[in-house]
Amino acid sequence: MLEQAWLIPTFPIAAFLLIIACGRFEPLRSKFVASGSWLALLGVGMSSAVSLLVAWEVFTGDHSPYEDTWTWFEGTTFSFEGGIYLDGLAALLLVVVGIVSFLVVMFSIGYMAEEGERRIRYYAEICLFVGVMHGLIIANSFLLLFIFWELVGLCSYLLIGFWYEKPSAASAAKKAFLVTRVGDVFLLFGLVILFSTFGTLRYSELFADPAVLAEHATELKWATLCIFGGAVGKSAQFPLHVWLPDAMEGPSTVSALIHAATMVKAGVFLVARAYPLIVHSPDTALYIAITGGFTAFIAASMALVMYDIKRVLAYSTISQLGYMFLALGTGAWAFAHAGGDAYAEAHGYTAGMFHLLNHAFFKALLFLGAGAVIHSVHTQDMREMGGLRKTMPFTSTAMGLAVLSIAGVPFFSGFWSKDEILAAVRHNGEVEPIFAVLWMMALATAGMTAFYMTRLWMMTFTGPTNDKAHEAPAVMTVPLGILGVLAVVSGFAIFIGDGFAGYVHYGYHAHQDNWALLDHILTASGTHLSVAAALSGIVLASLLYYWSPLQTKRPDRARFILENQPTAILHHFLSERLYMARLFDWFGLRCWDVIAAACNRFDLLIVDGIVNSIADYSIRAGERIRRLHTGFTGHYAAYSLGGLGALVIMLRVVLPLIGWSP
Repeated sequence: MLEQAWLIPTFPIAAFLLIIACGRFEPLRSKFVASGSWLALLGVGMSSAVSLLVAWEVFTGDHSPYEDTWTWFEGTTFSFEGGIYLDGLAALLLVVVGIVSFLVVMFSIGYMAEEGERRIRYYAEICLFVGVMHGLIIANSFLLLFIFWELVGLCSYLLIGFWYEKPSAASAAKKAFLVTRVGDVFLLFGLVILFSTFGTLRYSELFADPAVLAEHATELKWATLCIFGGAVGKSAQFPLHVWLPDAMEGPSTVSALIHAATMVKAGVFLVARAYPLIVHSPDTALYIAITGGFTAFIAASMALVMYDIKRVLAYSTISQLGYMFLALGTGAWAFAHAGGDAYAEAHGYTAGMFHLLNHAFFKALLFLGAGAVIHSVHTQDMREMGGLRKTMPFTSTAMGLAVLSIAGVPFFSGFWSKDEILAAVRHNGEVEPIFAVLWMMALATAGMTAFYMTRLWMMTFTGPTNDKAHEAPAVMTVPLGILGVLAVVSGFAIFIGDGFAGYVHYGYHAHQDNWALLDHILTASGTHLSVAAALSGIVLASLLYYWSPLQTKRPDRARFILENQPTAILHHFLSERLYMARLFDWFGLRCWDVIAAACNRFDLLIVDGIVNSIADYSIRAGERIRRLHTGFTGHYAAYSLGGLGALVIMLRVVLPLIGWSP
């Protein structure tokens, strides 16, 4: 199947073209509204099937990368080649995108049923996104990746602004587009540095000789820092995290697919793909780890005080992405300093990728579950919810499984990957103090994660029964059920065969003893602390936000937070999102507006001034010359005779007097 991997992005892109073509054809438009969703499901489903088959072949093969290339375009001194590049990392992302995209499209059939003809545009954009996301994954060079990188950003812009008549949705789409472009500029700079240094952007050529990479450590440092800048924008890491919470203005299905499970993971994928370069730059690795750890902590703290159910999940996504970057930076730093520490390989790079897999399933489940709740109660404010456990039992159970998983409760999927990340950071903390600080921040983040996710579930589902709500239809609950199962069992991939690390790893990976690994995880002191933090968060949130069915009013046990000045100030500070949004607005008004005004003055006074002066002079000269053309023959004869006389006088009188002779 590896030779047929090019079909993976082809199916959804073909569905996109068919949906657009038929949807714009007026005689078919009214009949095509409903069938467009099934065409999207067919195109994405075929792509997902091929993705899983290709991933299976990669995982069960000899684990060596497979590459198929062709000449894209060439000049006299260079050529660029396109193609596909398949390894364990690409196969992992094919599994994630393949499964989640198909389930989201299925869920959309019910969720978007009331949108009428808008569904044509929705399914076309979803298919285009799935196609270009797959293209990004299987691309064989950073150049091809960058092209698909920009296309997924375009799809995100279109889908965030799906309800473009709402000013908030239109503004959120523009904000996402502009903020992520900042990161994309850095990514482009990084690729320029790589190409100018090594003369190629193909993965196989860049990664072929580590000795050559080590000789260009300075160039790699700046190139990888710029590449990570692109990842910061796409994966909403500090300080470019401000766009993702506002992106929740799009449909919940878009949030589940693009802004939780796939596109925002592209930044993590980019860093993992550039790992052979990053391990030669410990400074970049340390910066990645610090950025990830800090982002995870502050995003979790902001999620504590949000009341919009989708914004809670948005900040949770930013926080969990920070965990992944923390893991990747930790592993790369240890590898660079230890010269190939086996522990760093298994518990850095692999832990980050393992968390990517688990997070994709339970976070997609949480967003789709939130979509089902919003679809039923028509509000996103958790203070207006409550009592949905009886009327939406399937949704509440599925989301409960996802909450337990992301909280890190033992034996749910999030427990295995989050503990692997904490173990890797703690391992580095034994030799570098900054990692000890990052480990404490990550541990605190684990406790906050358990708290705000339990708070979300309690405020949404506990309390007196809400008789006005109803369970979602089967086309929506089936995807929730599948994702619920995956949220429970995906973590056990660590024990399958040679373990998750045997299929997705960087460098050499030795055979593992699964029982020894289980014993190590369950008996490690770090595991005890993380479990204690998770359980403490769950218990505290339950005490503060559990709403008994016997209560007629929502309990306000957390009112002491707003009644005490220190905690009230902190609550307001977090509710205002650290004032980052206001800071960016101020920066735009005070700085960019000043620059724009200066440019406008330069344009008016210099550019327009020169052009207008030339035009005015030409007009005035034309006015004077025009007076010579009177239209009377006598005038023209007088001008001719006068000119001839003047010429004769000049040649026969004036010039001889000054000594010039013809």
